[in-house]
Amino acid sequence: MSAVVLVADDDPFQLRLLQEVCEAAGYQVVTAANGVAVLDAVARARPDLVLLDAVMPSLDGLEVLRVLKAEPQLAGIPVLLVTDAADDASRARGTALGADDHVSRPFRVFEVQQRVRNALRVKSAESALASAERRAHEVELIDPLTRAGTAQQLFITLHYEYVRAVRYGHSLGAVVVRITNLGDVAAVGGNDAADGALVRLAAGLRASTRDIDQLFRASEDELALVLPETGAPGVGVVIGRLLEAERAGSLFAARVVPAPSLRIGTACYPDFAAASAQALLERAVLAAR
Repeated sequence: MSAVVLVADDDPFQLRLLQEVCEAAGYQVVTAANGVAVLDAVARARPDLVLLDAVMPSLDGLEVLRVLKAEPQLAGIPVLLVTDAADDASRARGTALGADDHVSRPFRVFEVQQRVRNALRVKSAESALASAERRAHEVELIDPLTRAGTAQQLFITLHYEYVRAVRYGHSLGAVVVRITNLGDVAAVGGNDAADGALVRLAAGLRASTRDIDQLFRASEDELALVLPETGAPGVGVVIGRLLEAERAGSLFAARVVPAPSLRIGTACYPDFAAASAQALLERAVLAAR
């Protein structure tokens, strides 16, 4: 789909000229005859770029530019300020307010199209970079295999919940579930079999817990649960559900040979008077070894 360019100019002749120049370059064009109409158009549907006349009645282009760049949801829209060739003051003010580029009158078709094209390319590159950064951040926060949180996130989350538990007198449960023979599963069935066992264990743990409980991959062969406001009885319910699924054969596929063997460790605050979140987790990890 072609980019949408919003062209704003109070001079009908100039407005039509810019519209035709942009349409000839293959862009969809929306027009506005004053600053108020620009803001109305942007509120209805965000354009990919704005060609904005600096001087318009009632609400001029510089004020519209200030509004656009002050709004976080709109600041990323490239704005090309349209000025007279001799209007150095408007161009300087526009640059200070965040204009991405400028177009001078009298227009030259090639220059207008090239500046629009360049601004859209920059926006596309910035969007791609932001998307890549978001994906990289997600990789840091989420284990790509099990889609559980990472070990780093486990420590952060458990510390937060421990501080809340101590401050407000709540219970807090930590559960570590280890597949003790994951190496044997990999040796017989390959890495795919071992990975599949971990994925199915993660699914089983999610099915055994509440929405507020959080799952993490603690190590290569261990998954961990943080159970806010949950004491020993509640932890026992979660473990019971998991073991029942294992006995029923629904936790792991029957074709996994050898059958994955689980070891479960738990620690509950304040039943265990842990001095820190790290101590609580170490208690659960030790019980699972």
